[in-house]
Amino acid sequence: MGIVRVVVALTAFGLVINTSTDTFGHDTHSHSPHSRADKDHADATSRSRMWTIKSLTGDGTPTMVKASLLTADHDQVRLQTLDGRVISISSKTLTAEDLKFVHQRQERMLQLNTQPFVRLTAFQSKDNQGVANPPALASFFKPFAKTIRFHWDRDFLFVESTGMPDHPMMTGITAWQQQVPIPQAYTGNNAWKIPLHPVPAPNPMSTKEHFFRGAIALAVNGVPIFNPIKNNGKTDTLLAGELDRWGGHCGRADDYHYHIAPVHLEKIVGAGNPVAVALDGYAIYGYNDPNGKPPTDLDWLNGHKGPDGTYHYHATKTFPYLNGGFYGEVIELNGQVDPQPRAQGVRPALPGLKGAKIVGYENPKPDNFIVRYEVFGDPRSIEYEVADNGSATFNFVSAQGTMTETYSPRKRGGGDGRQNSEQPGSQRPTGKEPQGNRGRGDESRGGKGGGRSGDDPIVAALDANGDGQIDKDELRGASAALIKLDVNKDQKISPDELRDRSSQQRGGGNGKPQGIGPSGKTGGSKGPQPGDGPRQPWIFVHANEIDLDKNKIISREEIVGEAGKAFAGYDTNNDGKLSQNELQGRGGSRSAMGGFLKGHAQEIDRDDDGVLSRAEVIGNAERMFAKMDRNRDDTISSEELEEARRK
Repeated sequence: MGIVRVVVALTAFGLVINTSTDTFGHDTHSHSPHSRADKDHADATSRSRMWTIKSLTGDGTPTMVKASLLTADHDQVRLQTLDGRVISISSKTLTAEDLKFVHQRQERMLQLNTQPFVRLTAFQSKDNQGVANPPALASFFKPFAKTIRFHWDRDFLFVESTGMPDHPMMTGITAWQQQVPIPQAYTGNNAWKIPLHPVPAPNPMSTKEHFFRGAIALAVNGVPIFNPIKNNGKTDTLLAGELDRWGGHCGRADDYHYHIAPVHLEKIVGAGNPVAVALDGYAIYGYNDPNGKPPTDLDWLNGHKGPDGTYHYHATKTFPYLNGGFYGEVIELNGQVDPQPRAQGVRPALPGLKGAKIVGYENPKPDNFIVRYEVFGDPRSIEYEVADNGSATFNFVSAQGTMTETYSPRKRGGGDGRQNSEQPGSQRPTGKEPQGNRGRGDESRGGKGGGRSGDDPIVAALDANGDGQIDKDELRGASAALIKLDVNKDQKISPDELRDRSSQQRGGGNGKPQGIGPSGKTGGSKGPQPGDGPRQPWIFVHANEIDLDKNKIISREEIVGEAGKAFAGYDTNNDGKLSQNELQGRGGSRSAMGGFLKGHAQEIDRDDDGVLSRAEVIGNAERMFAKMDRNRDDTISSEELEEARRK
């Protein structure tokens, strides 16, 4: 079988085979050992096994690594090595024996997730994968035993909730997007998953630069807590007036969540007890330590170690308000902690309502709610009811009368956390696009090839079929196509002739974007036309090319797959980054998405480091998709495409 190598290093782009044992040294962040860490290490060691990873080195030599299984989602398997490192690999690289082990663990977890869950008041009555006693972490949620259920295994606490707190909501919001709270199904495979044995991260990540999507913590009443900075990466939600008196509001799926630490829960849990748990497994306390005194030694993550040596975070009255990042290890995927539950709405997201102020909230009977608000002083209300089957009826009441809308439940997603309710591009109360998202490469004008090639007369002449790429047949006819540009037949193409051709392109044609429209037809001239009207979303323009199975529906997999293929086409050295030199190559530009990456590289480069990472490219595709997937069902229908058309 050949020489077997051992994995000793990990980078952001995968495994690195290295014979040096000092690769894991901490350069800038250290953690003093204590009994909890020693116990965690011993537990991890007892759960570990040897894994054989095929062809990881590129020369056909298998790699052996001793690690424990964390999660297995789709075709990705996450392992934790003995030193606490988390690695993610494709299941295709595993042996049949390792895959059998993974499947056995998955079947066991499915059993646990489909069995009746126990409430906090009866946790001894359930076999939690051989762990009889509830973990200490579970005790934080005990005051809310009537509304929260959970189970656990040796590694995680799984928390079920509806995301609806017992206290009133929404009152006090002055910047409102017309969303109201409805119960969410954070249950089963869509439950919250909190590590029982958190591992300190060698390089903690800050919430000031990361995790602008999804939750970063879970309150002890089962309500998720999002980053205080909204998804545009700039706006402080508290200072912007977007939060109610309890520090929360609703996302685009009508899902209620906090954006600051819910210190008001101390009235229920008691002063000195945690009010939340960060998704890395470390507790979040109120403004004071358990001794009743405010801490004086908080680090940049808003945390410190208590007298027992255990790390925890604290709430503060100024930013970052709660955990300012993650002291423990987490996985960041598409701008959020992964995995995590997914919220699912029943109606399309709405724009902000200028002049609105929420003045009251009522829950007169189960599953019936009233949100009262004013618009420039004019009283109005939304009275709505959520049925057992998930459908919802909304009555919009104003001085002009009552308008009623009824929505049926849509297909709910799993708990992979790939798409949460607050999406980049959500509108502010003015109805305008968030400033932080403008120019971020989410859109293009009507031309093909990323909105740039349509203005190039030479490319336009070569691209005979107008599909945004030059194929081999078009290359064979390149000479004849270019000769047509030589209007005066002097065997030269002058700048004036090129300018004339450009003017013809901009002045003629019907200017219709290619894609799935009401007529289902494709085509149209290249480049923006004077009569085209507003700039159209890139997906709208290129829908026909993205729709690989030609079913008149664009799936998330199709748009993300296109982005991944374009990235791989440019990434000639396979280092997981696209340099300027690589973007000038031809590999990824054979598709409209490839042209888009080349033409919008500066905007897609969110960290302004001069290169495009795969996460930046995929994240941009996700944002583009989210803007048009109005009903959050992970597909863009013909109707949604038409709704996205700018008139």
